[in-house]
Amino acid sequence: MKLWVALLLADCVLVGIGLTYLTGLKLRIEERVAYGAVIGFMAVTLVGYAAGWAAGRLNGGVVAGAALVATAISAAGWRAGIGQIGAECRDFGRRLMRPISRPDNPAPLLILTAPAWVLTVWILNQAYLPDGSGGVLAGHLSSWTDWQAHLTYASSFAHAENFPPELPTAFGVDRLPYHFGIDFFAAMLDRAGLSAFGGLEVSSGYLAFAFIPTLYLVGVRLFSSRAVGVIAVLVFTLFGGLGWTRFFHDRAEGGWSIIWDLPTDYTRHHAGNILMENAVTGNLYPQRPTLAGFSLLLIVVVLMYEAHKSGSRRLFAAAGVIVGLMPIFHVYSFGMALGLGLIWAVLAHRWQWLLFALPALAFSLPAALWIKPLNTEIVWETWVDGPWMQPPGYSVDHDNLFEFWWRNAGVFLLLMLAAQLWWRTMPRVVLWGSIPVWLWLIVPNFVRVAPSHPWNNTHWFVPVILLGSLLVAAVLVRLASIGWPGIVAAAVLFFTLTFAGALDIWKAVDPEVNVWPHPIASGDGVAAGEWARDQTPADSVFLIGFEHTHPVPALSGRQTVVGFAGWINDLGVTDWPTRHQQARTMLGGFEGTEKLLDDYGVDYVVVGPIERRAGVNEQFWAARGTPVFAQGTYTVYEVD
Repeated sequence: MKLWVALLLADCVLVGIGLTYLTGLKLRIEERVAYGAVIGFMAVTLVGYAAGWAAGRLNGGVVAGAALVATAISAAGWRAGIGQIGAECRDFGRRLMRPISRPDNPAPLLILTAPAWVLTVWILNQAYLPDGSGGVLAGHLSSWTDWQAHLTYASSFAHAENFPPELPTAFGVDRLPYHFGIDFFAAMLDRAGLSAFGGLEVSSGYLAFAFIPTLYLVGVRLFSSRAVGVIAVLVFTLFGGLGWTRFFHDRAEGGWSIIWDLPTDYTRHHAGNILMENAVTGNLYPQRPTLAGFSLLLIVVVLMYEAHKSGSRRLFAAAGVIVGLMPIFHVYSFGMALGLGLIWAVLAHRWQWLLFALPALAFSLPAALWIKPLNTEIVWETWVDGPWMQPPGYSVDHDNLFEFWWRNAGVFLLLMLAAQLWWRTMPRVVLWGSIPVWLWLIVPNFVRVAPSHPWNNTHWFVPVILLGSLLVAAVLVRLASIGWPGIVAAAVLFFTLTFAGALDIWKAVDPEVNVWPHPIASGDGVAAGEWARDQTPADSVFLIGFEHTHPVPALSGRQTVVGFAGWINDLGVTDWPTRHQQARTMLGGFEGTEKLLDDYGVDYVVVGPIERRAGVNEQFWAARGTPVFAQGTYTVYEVD
């Protein structure tokens, strides 16, 4: 890793640790580092974005200046922390040397984190691979699909002066209706010395490293139990429904050797109406904003919990400020954090909650409106004919509400409820505070606030699984404490909760399974994207084909007339079918092309493999445009 990138990441941790001292909350050093890594990422990203907007561009100097400003902001906390951090580090060393059975020994944290970090490094190291001829291979499904959109957003910040943020995949949409915080951080890493691909890999890895310790430490703090912390991590990261039952059917047909070549996914199987994917394979890696949002949600819960216990005005205010800044990082985690805080404020009848509510609302509303999907509407879902969240006839199984959740969550929701009903399983504050979490499960079952496929409602359910994993872990720990029958029961329940997810993670990291690595951009495509990045004006508009793997917007961040339909439909761009038809007209050189070129302000037209599959008229563009780039299968024409 390049020196400037390493320094930027270290600065994020440094800034975050300093900011934790401003809260006045007494933390152990492991908590301070884990929480601080996430808070520092948020601070450096926000300062970097403000600096980039002020400068009108993002470059190495802007990134360095933003890091220095963020460090200066954290200095107020470091004035208090400089005298404490030495003692906190020595305390960690003392606790680590005590017997592992001691409840304050941090060894379980290290034992849990080490394999998680190894797995993270392995997965991210496989995300993008060279093909030996200048091209790039995708090492797994996440980098081949969703990450292509994130590449485009990050490149638009790093190389296309996207300030204020506009949607680069649909020309004329004057805002970016997506929680883009982690992609801006990737752009900062790109400008600090990494490539566009490296920016995505390292930003994901940085936050993935922080997530597991954060979840574990939150469990320990809320429940005063290392066992709850460990099991919560395992339940959440290995979460899966009853799809594991299909494994035994597959084993009966193929024998135990199928474990080395699993034939299917077990937490997402449309034909069986199983849609709640494993959190690691379906959320933390493909849906990059979750890496920031989940940790921030957990940190806010701890701050509100401690604020309620102590009445500390600084903690109330700190929680409110973080929540207020969350929308551009992960809107679903923000929604739960804000909702829980406001509900707790109403129930508590304490004026200090105003210190939470005021900054939370004041900071978040402008950002939330900016990233709101363009065609947001409230849709009332029905369970009349099922299956829910899928088009009619997509699944062979027609479930009612209870059948759906039994398939997709197994005993998870029952154990969540048991944690709240089994007296003294949880501290009283956590018990009453956890009840409103059910709203984020119940309401999205009947109401969809989104412009696209009903399946998107699953994004609201995953934070429920995240916080619910703490409750489920508390039940399993208490069950195991009553003797051997309880241990056996807890083990069986744990197996049913995690086996499907474990199978899917195993399948994801098995290099012999499926088509991975898979070509994502040829050497010619990479050269075309880098040429567009380096040789065209930042505000250029490109006419391209419509596949998600197009290298030109991914590497240059340049505006396109219209990109991959799935991305712009999800963001509520209602005229995307018209845009696609008009783009086909221009690519084909049909009647009306000249007017459309003028209407969209098209500067360049790409003719490559993707455009040929879209029906481009190469003869028309050879006569109509001026070739300004040509390599292998790619030609770029300037529109005169």
